[in-house]
Amino acid sequence: MRPILAFALLLFALPAAAQAPRTPTPAKPGRQKIEFGTSYYVLSVPGTWKPGVKLPMIVMFHGSGGRPESYENHYTMAKKGYIVCLPAAKVPAGYDEDDMKQVFEIVKEVIATYSVDRDRVFCSGHSAGGFVTCHLCTDHTDVFTAGAPVSGCLIDEATARKLLQTPFRVVSGGNDFNHDQSKKSVEDMKKAGMDVTFEEPADWAHTPPPEAWQHQFEWLDGLVPPDAVPLLQGARSFVEAKQYGKAGGMLKKLAATKSAYVKNRAALIAKEIDEAADKAIADAKAAGDAKKTLDLLTKAKSAFAGSEAEAKVGAALDEAKGATGK
Repeated sequence: MRPILAFALLLFALPAAAQAPRTPTPAKPGRQKIEFGTSYYVLSVPGTWKPGVKLPMIVMFHGSGGRPESYENHYTMAKKGYIVCLPAAKVPAGYDEDDMKQVFEIVKEVIATYSVDRDRVFCSGHSAGGFVTCHLCTDHTDVFTAGAPVSGCLIDEATARKLLQTPFRVVSGGNDFNHDQSKKSVEDMKKAGMDVTFEEPADWAHTPPPEAWQHQFEWLDGLVPPDAVPLLQGARSFVEAKQYGKAGGMLKKLAATKSAYVKNRAALIAKEIDEAADKAIADAKAAGDAKKTLDLLTKAKSAFAGSEAEAKVGAALDEAKGATGK
């Protein structure tokens, strides 16, 4: 077995864990190298960023023997509109268990510091970084929304079933020593029903030409049509503000979109709204006082008016009124 594949198999067994809280570096546009735990990360934030602006993010993982600085130019084309985050393993050789704990904490820190667009958190990487991409996308489907590994991909059919809402675009040239593994992974992804694209030019080696990264970025950037961005962001913002009816109104405007990715993201937001309605109903019923239950459900019906969950809350309110004879 090739060492990098042995590494990948080990990587998939690593548990997710959290690092102790720390004070993040203050948010600002530009390039920064930020120390983190036993390592660091390189962060590029567009000059157009300011507090409250939600930008998409690409997280890029270096390969074994590499450093973030040697991979910065891979997504240069993204830096005008994307936050680009490049975490470093503590040593160039690759990622061990502590690294895997740290790199995800780095991602969470950037998301929290810069209010990243939650529907456009993209993960990419080269070689060992491609395996990291697969691992993190699988373990954190609630964070990473699409994966774009290059010259390193390991996902079996069972694992792929966890990624049915996370599209992938895999690149591995015919002269890449990981090509067979990547090709088998793509076959397993398709068997599981994943949305996956495979680019495998016969003459590309383990280190592909610059257009490989250009193709990955074009695919990532095209997942959300420009006219859908404000609607998705608006729906998210209204959910965070607990204005579920207004969020539902945004989602209705997305119903006609032809983008499968946007439909998926909208469905996830709708699920959050539905879960919030369930919680509101449960909290009202647990109030222990008939009048308070009615008051809470009345407020909830107003908050969810205009969303698909409105009918559910309304039915609970009617049931509560019937129980009190009102």
